[in-house]
Amino acid sequence: MMKIFRIQILIAVLMIVCTNFVPAQAQNKIDVKTKSARSSLSNRARSKNSGTLNEGFYFLMNDYKMDHQGEVNILNIKVSYSYVRGIADNQYPDFIPLRKGVEKFLTEYPNETTFWEILNKEVTSMLIEKYPMLASVTCEIQVTPSSKYPFTRGSVVTRYKPELSKTAGKTARSRPSYRRTQQRIAHLSKGVTQNG
Repeated sequence: MMKIFRIQILIAVLMIVCTNFVPAQAQNKIDVKTKSARSSLSNRARSKNSGTLNEGFYFLMNDYKMDHQGEVNILNIKVSYSYVRGIADNQYPDFIPLRKGVEKFLTEYPNETTFWEILNKEVTSMLIEKYPMLASVTCEIQVTPSSKYPFTRGSVVTRYKPELSKTAGKTARSRPSYRRTQQRIAHLSKGVTQNG
């Protein structure tokens, strides 16, 4: 019964997608005036203050093997980051060098006995220092079960630019709401990009 329902939903979605499909030939016939009008409209929309923008990116490193704490561990790593406010289109980083930087850092990590949390703090520190267009970096390291530790464990670390950490590092008791924190980070980021 459930399979039939899922198939019906899939068929309905496909029908909607197919009816909204515009053939590539028809799409290519858009005249130059329409393209320039869209571009002009897009630029005006970007230039107007249309609210606070908080954007970021993430990448995954699944099944990454690392010799640490006396055994080869299999890690699932998620690195996510947000950008400073007002980042220019040509300042967005390519994630491949960031990923390779994390890989190199883990491969060359000198202390095989530290806790995962310490290693994770150092990963976020390396990234936030190396990439000035990042306002914050979060690294989630999940360590899969092994013979030594037959359970999943992990570490989550978020690091903010030093200029932004004043608002992000409040205690849980006095912590402002998520939205308020994001507004403060955006406000401080604006000052960072304007001042250098």
